[in-house]
Amino acid sequence: WIEGVGGAHTGRPKPGRTNAARLPGYAAAQPLLEEAARAQALEPELVIAVAAAESGFNTDAVSRKGAMGLMQVMPATAERYGVAGRSEGDGRHAAMEPRLNVQVGSRYLADLLRMFDGDKELALAAYNAGEGAVVKYGRRIPPYPETQQYVDKVMRLYRTLMR
Repeated sequence: WIEGVGGAHTGRPKPGRTNAARLPGYAAAQPLLEEAARAQALEPELVIAVAAAESGFNTDAVSRKGAMGLMQVMPATAERYGVAGRSEGDGRHAAMEPRLNVQVGSRYLADLLRMFDGDKELALAAYNAGEGAVVKYGRRIPPYPETQQYVDKVMRLYRTLMR
């Protein structure tokens, strides 16, 4: 069970609790997320929890700040990992392609885990607020309510998926 996933509306489940398998997009996203996690030696449950919190498994999600896709990858982050430009088919940013988006997001998450010595909470805070913010606050979760809530949410989802 996944609680309060990405604001996604699923219809029937109990308020505050959502079965991941019932979320629109989960069935298509799951193999991509698991494959990307394995490629980066990450726990699939952590990558799935990040995607759930970031986009509710919506491949077309775009935030007000410009984060894109399942893993809500920022254009600058995509470029850091060699993904730039627009697709020829529909003119959208190349990082909107689900497989590529999940690969970039998972690689970034793996790099953050290495940067913060395997500390999941710091890596998640950096995924949300940027690694500079975590470093600025002495390698602690920054005092931003959004980031603190994000870390709590992803960790809650992760622990639920690990059961």
